[in-house]
Amino acid sequence: MGGVIVPTLDERIAKEVEKLEQLKRQKRAHEAREKKKERAADTRQKIVAGAILLDIFPEYKNLVPQRNNADNNKEFEPLARFLSALAVRKDLVAQLQAEAQRVMAEQAADTPQGTVNPPPIE
Repeated sequence: MGGVIVPTLDERIAKEVEKLEQLKRQKRAHEAREKKKERAADTRQKIVAGAILLDIFPEYKNLVPQRNNADNNKEFEPLARFLSALAVRKDLVAQLQAEAQRVMAEQAADTPQGTVNPPPIE
């Protein structure tokens, strides 16, 4: 008789459940991509900041990353102590930031088109 075959209620539910599962997989994949982008940006920020720090304080270039966090903590303890001591001296940090702004303003005034040339990152 050539009639239209209507899916049963259970078949329709199964189809909708499959759609839902597909959407959940797409959402997880999207979230994983976003998290990967965030980690990459975070890693890049740390690399750039570390390069600047080591360029300005070459005495810390002898620190070598170790295989685990405990050994890294021990290896990098001198740097961590230095930065921790600096961080708690808010007055000194503010004074250094003001001095840095003054130096940058002087450099900008002495540089064509007002560009400031920071130290190169190696």
